[in-house]
Amino acid sequence: MFSKSKIFAILYRLTLPGGMLVVITALLIRVGVLADPDLPLVRAVPVVVFAVGLGISAYFRRSRLFFAMLTVTLAQVILAWVAPYLSADASRVVVNCIALLLPLNLLALAFMDERGIISPTGRRRLAIVALEIIAVCTLSTPWLAKSSATFYLDHNFAPESLSTWSRLSQPALIGFILAAAIIMVPLVRRYRAVESSLFWTLISAFIAFRVGATNHLAGVFFATGGLALIVALIEQSYSMAYRDELTQLPSRRALNEALMKLPDAYTVAMIDVDHFKKFNDSYGHESGDQALRLVASRLSHIAGGGRAYRYGGEEFAVLFPSKGSDEVFVFLDRMRKIIEQSKFTVRGKDRRRKNGIGRGAKKSTSVTVSIGVASSTGDKSLPTDVLRFADQALYKAKERGRNCVVTARSSKSVTSVERGLRILSVS
Repeated sequence: MFSKSKIFAILYRLTLPGGMLVVITALLIRVGVLADPDLPLVRAVPVVVFAVGLGISAYFRRSRLFFAMLTVTLAQVILAWVAPYLSADASRVVVNCIALLLPLNLLALAFMDERGIISPTGRRRLAIVALEIIAVCTLSTPWLAKSSATFYLDHNFAPESLSTWSRLSQPALIGFILAAAIIMVPLVRRYRAVESSLFWTLISAFIAFRVGATNHLAGVFFATGGLALIVALIEQSYSMAYRDELTQLPSRRALNEALMKLPDAYTVAMIDVDHFKKFNDSYGHESGDQALRLVASRLSHIAGGGRAYRYGGEEFAVLFPSKGSDEVFVFLDRMRKIIEQSKFTVRGKDRRRKNGIGRGAKKSTSVTVSIGVASSTGDKSLPTDVLRFADQALYKAKERGRNCVVTARSSKSVTSVERGLRILSVS
């Protein structure tokens, strides 16, 4: 059973920000702002959105978002500027082909890596897009538009009412449903900006076909999908600047900015993984990264109003605004114990056979952390000074045998809390 907070988190990941864009678009159409096809704004929205999206995704070299934007742009252009001028049979083939290919392309992009736009991989992707355009043009020619070659684009697998309701051929409808379901699965576990934008681009495209693939409202909803991709590009750029890629915690840059916004009273905790170099030498850097991710995942859920940051290497920082060191001690010591008790499996390195952990062998292990704490209680201490005192307390924790918490009372004294036992010492 999911808790209420878990259900809320899942709904948040699935609906924002793309769902909000779709709702706003529907409301603007409802009140008439985007309902009139003769308004310059309505005609300009798709052009502006697609031009901006293609431009900035190419500039920032976000290949998945670029190809998603290119796919949606080509679909809207062909549906709005080509399909209406073809014969009825050819137009139906074009609409059905695009309705089938669009979700498949977006689904494929959800599982691709960033490989560049003009790189060899990027050129192959461009070639695939070109081949799809050629295939659509071929199938829409007069001698194929009525033939059995296009029969499968209109084939019904279920009651015909499904096609009537969705205005999609049933193969295309199946493609939309499968693509949406598959893209949605990882979003239930964790929010991913690109996958979320692809999901809502898919929903927007479905609505575009539902309202009529070749009319102006379809263009507005295709543009909404483009806006979702642009938002994902902004989110991804922000994440690259302010979030650590390995641990997914806020990065050093985010910490520096947060330090400048703290109230007069606050506490800083510096946390270091014990014997990390020895751990890397024994198990390898991949296992070391695994250990860092485990520690980061635990720190991300620390209680007491703290927020964790990746400081660098095997070191982390936690900020507690408006809290004193005595208030946060219980939360930090509890977190120390949680990390100590967290087991994870590592694969040994071949060159470490003498330790009984050879290639392919697995071992359950754990890591411990040492914690240094310092507070500002409105005494005008600079955040950099408080951070330095916390770092000094961290070194005290290392000297006292590691796996403990040491609290700095001032620049000249520290209180050591060792495995839950409080000991006063003066440096």
